[in-house]
Amino acid sequence: MYQAIVIDDEKWVVKSLIATIRNQEYFEIVAELYDGLSGLEYIRTHQPDLAFVDVRLPGMGGLDILQTTHSEGLKTLFIMISGHAEFAYAQKAMFHNAIGYCLKPFSPSELMDSMQKAYLLLRQRREDGGTGAAEQDPEETAKQFRPRHLTSTHKSVQMMIDYAETHYQEDISIQNLAEHCSINANYASQIFRQEMGTTFISYLTSLRMDYATWLLTHTSQTVFAIAAQAGYSDYFYFAKVFKKAMGCTPTAFRKSALEADEPPGDVSPSSKCPPLTGCPAWTGCYYFTERRVVP
Repeated sequence: MYQAIVIDDEKWVVKSLIATIRNQEYFEIVAELYDGLSGLEYIRTHQPDLAFVDVRLPGMGGLDILQTTHSEGLKTLFIMISGHAEFAYAQKAMFHNAIGYCLKPFSPSELMDSMQKAYLLLRQRREDGGTGAAEQDPEETAKQFRPRHLTSTHKSVQMMIDYAETHYQEDISIQNLAEHCSINANYASQIFRQEMGTTFISYLTSLRMDYATWLLTHTSQTVFAIAAQAGYSDYFYFAKVFKKAMGCTPTAFRKSALEADEPPGDVSPSSKCPPLTGCPAWTGCYYFTERRVVP
């Protein structure tokens, strides 16, 4: 077994986490720490394989521990735990290579998904002689994705498309687009719909869903982390939008995509589904044509 520690200032949380994962065979909990400074010192001294760390801790916050150990080149893997589904926390945690972000109260499946990822990374690290080559850098992952580029003969609409393709991970709106193009917001909304046959919000959602589905099939990042990277500050809203667009939950989509060798029946897009409309989200067509996966 690999060695793991838990750092949380609430003893009941520590006991709850340990009880939740007691039947797994990947990690042995070797220490419980109840403040950030003690946790950091333990990691520096003992270098456990994995650390479950609360975001908010007395003395030193969990994200600061993560950042410090990352800058010092320590090899401990981190699964952050928190009672707050906030974009800023998840974004910073993923930037410093946390492999999971689990919310309280703990979901056994969510914890196990993150622990399995940690186990695979550690095993690969051992096979690679300790280089850690299998770890994913979210920034590098983002650079590998290219949204499908759309064109318009209308200059302002093309400016809006180009801006959205660059900033879809951010909190943007039609007002941002209007300011970028130096036009009125109502006019921007009107011409976008006239030219593209859909609203800007629908188009922005399609970009975000395309990126989210790409991350689900190309990385092992948690669904919570993917929501944050796709531009959603509220994980639960992301899950709702995803299910409406793709017809299933993010977890179910990932599972079916990984398990599917060849989808049944005709996988070509329907003639009744022009770009940005139909079935129920045009981004699904990316997986028909590129991944050959039926969402």
